[in-house]
Amino acid sequence: MNYHKVEKIVNAVLEEENAFLVSIVLTSANNITVKADSFEGLTFKRLKMINRKVEALLDREVEDFSLMVSSPGLDQPLKVHNQYLLNIDRTLKVLTKESKTVIGKLTAVNDDEITLQTIASKKVESETIVIAFADVLETKVEIQFK
Repeated sequence: MNYHKVEKIVNAVLEEENAFLVSIVLTSANNITVKADSFEGLTFKRLKMINRKVEALLDREVEDFSLMVSSPGLDQPLKVHNQYLLNIDRTLKVLTKESKTVIGKLTAVNDDEITLQTIASKKVESETIVIAFADVLETKVEIQFK
């Protein structure tokens, strides 16, 4: 199965469903795993609809495949720009290429960088930190329990 063909089909369906692509994994055994998200959120029902639409556009007569469409879990690193936009006002944990870890509330996102507001403590004042996407190694949402 051709990755670019699958990607094109998935992107067309996601655009139609007002969602965006996070990742596609296509194995040599034609197991396709699609991670997608949306600014409105993706319910199980919407994910099922996306799965059916993608499956209908892929031809099982030509090549057999398995398809799974889901949203990325909260424990998964952010991979695409839209995920950062989706997580404005949430607390993120960013690991930079210099092995520095920054934890703070995401306050701004543009094409080149993110802005975090760190959390003040008794010993440290809150500060605004700007990190270029080029310097980000991994970003995860910090799950907070209240």
